[in-house]
Amino acid sequence: MGKKKVKFALYPILLMLIFLLFQCSNGSNLIRQSCQEASKGDPNLSYNFCVACLEANPKSRPTRIEELVDVSIRITKSNTTNIISNISEFLRNQNLSQYAKACLRDCFDLYSDALSELQDAVYAFNSGDLDTANIKVSAALDASVTCEDQFKEKKGETSPLTKDNNIYCQLSAISLAFIQMCHQNS
Repeated sequence: MGKKKVKFALYPILLMLIFLLFQCSNGSNLIRQSCQEASKGDPNLSYNFCVACLEANPKSRPTRIEELVDVSIRITKSNTTNIISNISEFLRNQNLSQYAKACLRDCFDLYSDALSELQDAVYAFNSGDLDTANIKVSAALDASVTCEDQFKEKKGETSPLTKDNNIYCQLSAISLAFIQMCHQNS
């Protein structure tokens, strides 16, 4: 009789595990489908990068595209904070030229402004204002381009932020693509 009780006690646990696996699979399918569509529309956006970023996020088990927008903007905000921290570290480097330090200070300001724009984008999106969310993420995206371009203005100067700027650019592009998908669905 003890074995029957164990079997019945395991039944609800097995059902819960199956449900959780199904939910994770649904979230992963939505991520893959959405990233496929996003990368189709933007030659600078890597499908693999998109999937890897979203699937690596423990909060990213979406069931709707709207949830992906929120997660993607939050990932971009987190990345922005990391870049600002990296810039602060670079500014402490005594071996950088005065020109590079001036560029980095500008990049610091650009990314600080971008962080504010991304926060505004979250509020706008959560309020259902897709147009404003799109504008805010687009404005934030400009930080990476402007930052990188500054270093190119002086011959021989290289940006220590190239990799960061490229990642940030793709993260912003993911958010923009997902916002556009929401726009098409509304």
